[in-house]
Amino acid sequence: MRHTCDVCVFGVGPAGAAVAMRLVDLGLNVIVLDRPPKTRPWGGESFTGAIRKPLAVLGLWTSFCAAGYVAGYEQRVSWGGAPWTKSSMVTCHGNLWHVDRERFDRDLREAVRQRGVSILNYRSLAGPCREGPMWHMKFDSGAELCARYLVDATGRLRAVARRLGVRSRVHDRLVGFTALLPRNPNAELDHTMVIESTPIGWWYSAPVPQGRVLTFFTDADLAPRELMRSMRCVAANSTFVQPEGERAWLAVGDACAAHDPLCGWGVCRALSNAILAADAIHRYVRNEDQSRLDDFRRHCRDQFASYLTGLTRHYSSEQRWTSAAFWERRIASMEQHA
Repeated sequence: MRHTCDVCVFGVGPAGAAVAMRLVDLGLNVIVLDRPPKTRPWGGESFTGAIRKPLAVLGLWTSFCAAGYVAGYEQRVSWGGAPWTKSSMVTCHGNLWHVDRERFDRDLREAVRQRGVSILNYRSLAGPCREGPMWHMKFDSGAELCARYLVDATGRLRAVARRLGVRSRVHDRLVGFTALLPRNPNAELDHTMVIESTPIGWWYSAPVPQGRVLTFFTDADLAPRELMRSMRCVAANSTFVQPEGERAWLAVGDACAAHDPLCGWGVCRALSNAILAADAIHRYVRNEDQSRLDDFRRHCRDQFASYLTGLTRHYSSEQRWTSAAFWERRIASMEQHA
C-alpha cells in the first residue's frame, strides 16, 4: 500500500498533535506516524494558566476544563532563603493546572483522530530519503509513504533528526526521579504545589487527579543510588536542535527545544510553537514561501537563548550551596551566558 500526503508528522505527543490539527484546519492532507514509547509519561504534570491560549486555538479548551484536572492556587517555595508562598490567582494567566499527563496525551490523540487524520503505528522504518520534491519512507508492514514535508515531533528521541544526521546541543545533565503517591490526607495541600532546593538538586510535589506526583531533580552523575532503585528516572535536561537552511523538514516540541521543568513551560510552549510551525509549513506547501519557516527557526533560537538566560538567573538566586557540584555547574553556566 502506498500513502501520499502533504505533511507527515512523526509523533503524536502535544507538539505532534497540535501541528497535525492545525495543518488539517488549514486544509492540508496530514498523516501521523507513531511509534508507541517504551516508557509511559510522568504520572502528572503542572501547567501554567497560559495553557489556555493554545488549547483555545485548537478548539480544546472546553474539553480540557471538563477533564477533571486539579486547579492549583498556591505554590510554597523554599529557594534561596526563607520559605515563601505565591498565589497563582494574582498572576496574569490565572491558576495553575495539575494534570494526569497520560490522560492529557490520550485526549490530544483522540482530537487528532476526530479531525480525520490517519495515525499509523510502526515498529521499524526505512528512510526517510528525499527524491525530488518528496520524502519517501517504507515500513516494516511493506507500506510506503510519500510526503512533501516532514515534522519531527518525537520528543527527546528526535527520531527524524537522528536519521538525518542532525545532532542536538546538550546544555546540562539534569534528570528527574519521579513517583506517584497516594493523595495527601492534609486537605490544606489539595491545591498546592511545593518546590524546594537542596544541596544536590531540587524537588517538587503537586496534586494530580490520581494522587500526588513527587519528582526530585539532580544531575545524572550526582543521583543517589537509592533513588535510582526506588523511583523512575526521566531525562529533564535542556537541549536544542534546529539545523540551518533546511526547508523540507522541521522539529517541534521537545524534538526542537527541551526545557528544564523548573521553567514550567514545556507543554505550553510545545503547543504554541507547533501552531506557529503549522502556519509556516502551510505557507511553504501552498506557495513555496520559505520566509515563515525562516522566521519560525529564528523565533525558536531566540526563544531558547532567552530561556537559558532566565534559567541560569533563577538557579543563581540560590546562593546557599554555591560550592556544591550541582549549583557550581549552574553558576558556571550563568557566567557562560552572561
